[in-house]
Parts: sequence; structure tokens; C-alpha cells
Amino acid sequence: MNTRRNKPALRVAFQSVGCKLNQYEIEALKFGFGAGGCRIVPFGDDADICVINTCTVTGAGDADSRKAVRRARRVNPEATVVATGCYAHRRPDELKEAGASLVVDNFAKPRLQERLAAHLRAEGHEFDVPERSVSSGGFLQMAGSVDFGRTRGALQVQDGCDEHCTYCIIPSVRGAGRSRPLADVIEQAKSMVASGYRELALTGVHTGSYGSDRGDYRALVTLLERLETVEGLRRVRLNSIEPGYFSEPLIEFATTSQKLCRHFHIPLQSGNEQVLRRMGRRYLLTEYRSLVEKLAHCVPGCALGADVMVGFPGETDTQFADAVAFVDELPLSYLHVFSYSARDGTPATQLSAHTDSVTKKDRNRKLTRLGERKRLAFHQRHVGDHLQILVEEDRANGTELAAGLTDNYIKVLFSSDEAAVNDFVTVHIDQAREDLVYGNTVA
Repeated sequence: MNTRRNKPALRVAFQSVGCKLNQYEIEALKFGFGAGGCRIVPFGDDADICVINTCTVTGAGDADSRKAVRRARRVNPEATVVATGCYAHRRPDELKEAGASLVVDNFAKPRLQERLAAHLRAEGHEFDVPERSVSSGGFLQMAGSVDFGRTRGALQVQDGCDEHCTYCIIPSVRGAGRSRPLADVIEQAKSMVASGYRELALTGVHTGSYGSDRGDYRALVTLLERLETVEGLRRVRLNSIEPGYFSEPLIEFATTSQKLCRHFHIPLQSGNEQVLRRMGRRYLLTEYRSLVEKLAHCVPGCALGADVMVGFPGETDTQFADAVAFVDELPLSYLHVFSYSARDGTPATQLSAHTDSVTKKDRNRKLTRLGERKRLAFHQRHVGDHLQILVEEDRANGTELAAGLTDNYIKVLFSSDEAAVNDFVTVHIDQAREDLVYGNTVA
């Protein structure tokens, strides 16, 4: 690494692998380094420090994390490469073998800058790394600085999980569920809105459990009620909410809120009761069906999504067929389909009858096609409607069309001579595809 004192600013590059929570944490770390006088550069450019927030939820997350570390080392061979996040917490030696100079586990992540400064001093480097805290109550926090063109932002409200599903490694790398103080969340929300965000997405490992670690099972609704009063905030979007945490007060709030997006992602994981039990999931299919159907009825036009896993150990052809039939009958708008990935240290690895990769790929393909048909049908139901769009691009994918997102999670391409990024416009929907819809602005 170049240690010349006349270097104008320490160049720091960041890369996030995996979930929206990881993306939020990278934004918070960017804020901390930037506020300390560092120059934030794109990942892959010349940099003195490269920070990668890793993922380990699946084998693909592991592989992508190693790939990011190797790329950082290849592009900047003299840089200090810092790996943090879930894979760093679980397999630090593997990331060191991939080229990481420093590995910071999840619990030390809020003090990453301090750890980096100490590492550089021990290595004899003379760079001044900002050691200012970017945390409050153990959560990474930022003052709401917005990259150019940013319209929607993630706002962390919670971390950790107490569910311990048999296939999931996350509780062991994120720890027990813990909720961010309400005052801190509202303070950051106001700061983000003041700096330009129009929509905030509440994120966490188990967002629906917000407040349950304090015995307050209405805390999420209380938080949403407070966000409803934040001046200038136009939309609040929920991250995925587990079925058992989608309470009656939350449903009631969703039916009357002026800001909560009509978009609810409720993980299912399997449409077969026996498979659910082996997964350690704590609900019945009848309960899941009742919840989804109630939301579809009470919140007209809402987007309803679900995670579904295929190839869980012991899943038979008959059980998979049951799952497909169950999903097909539900008023879901889209699916996120995953193939089971064994994680060392989880109970599922000890189960018998693991599914072979060919079968998993075939089942994944079948369920993905069903999800595509559901998404197309959902989009087609909106042809002829007038939808409000938050404009995110004034020229999308090299076209002359602007692009934006509805509150119910539909990407819209539309023609407009006056659409400005970060504005809301009304669009008449003319045509639907599986991945998006087309329209024209309404005067």
C-alpha cells in the first residue's frame, strides 16, 4: 500500500453481497468513512481500502463473497481488503485464504473503523483512518446522506433471529433477535427524508419480531404509526414478515395507512405440512392460507410474495406436488424460489434422504415458472389502471422511457417528457409483461 502522507484522501471501495440488510450496513459504513474525510470510490476502481460485507445464507452466498474478496485483491494487490458480515463471522479463515487482510465478525462490525485503524497501525501503515463511531445501541447508523439519484432507502429496525429453522445458519451468525430503539429509527428516518429519500423500506433479519425482545408485540405497528407522521416521507415498505408475526393490528393498520406500501412478502418455504414440520416452521398451512387470503381481500391490489424452498431433505415427489398445488391456489403475486443449500452446523444436515442436485434444479424450474405465470397475471390485472409511480430513472436501459416503481411492487416503463427522478407521477398502464408493465403519464 502507498503510505505517502501527501495523498489527498484515503480511497475506500465497498461491496455488499446478499440481502438488503447487508446493503444498508454498507451504506452506513460508507457514511462513516465519508464523514471522516475518506474518498468513496466504486468497487473495482483503484482503492487503498476495500470493504466487503459477506453473505452465508447459501453456498452461492459463500462463493460470491469469496469471489468479491479475490476480485478486490486482484484489482488492488496492495490494498487492505476487509471482509465482514455473515460469512466472515462463520468462516473467517476461508476469507483470509481468498485474500482478506482483515476479517471483522458481525458483532464487531459497528466498530469496523476502529479495528481497521488498529490493524493498519500494527502493519506500520501511516494512513489516518477515521475512528468515529457509526453505531448507536449496537446498530450501524447514518445521518441519511443520499447518493445521486437515490429515491428509496433501507432503514434497519432489527437484527438477529430466535426462530432457529432447521436449515438456517443465520441465528448463529447474527445472534438473538434485538430491536433498534424507536427514537433512533425515527431520528434516522427524518434525516434520510430530509436528504432526499421519498420511500423507506424497513429491514432486518426478522423484521416482524420488532419489539418482541422487549415483550412489546405491538411495537412494529407503533413504529409504523410514528413513521406515518414523518413529514415528507411518502412511502414505507415492509421487509418480509414471518406468518406468525403478521398480527391483526398490523393487518388493520395496512387497511387504513396512507403511507404503507401495498406490498407484503410472507415467507412460506413449503406448501407441504410434513416438510414444514421438518423445517421447524411454526405455522400451519391453513393459517398461512387464511392470512394471505385476508390480506388480498382487505388490501385490494396488494402484491403478495413468498419465499419457497425446494429439495429440502426428505421432500418426496408427492410432497413437492402438494407444495406446487398449494402455491398455485393462493392469491400470490410472485415467488422467490430457492433450492435447499446445506449449512454445516444446522440440524437439517443430519436429516436423511437429501435430494440430489438434478431433482432440485428440476423442482426449482417448475416452481419458478409458476411464479412467472403468477407475476404476469398480477401485472395483466393492472392494464387499464392509473398507478402512481416513484420515478427512479429518466432514461431506462438506454431507452427513451422513464422507469419507476409502484407501491405494490410493479416496475413501470413509461413515456414522459417531464418525468424527473424522485418525483411521483400517475401512469396509465397499457401493456403487461412478466417482469414489468408499460404506460403513459396522465395529465
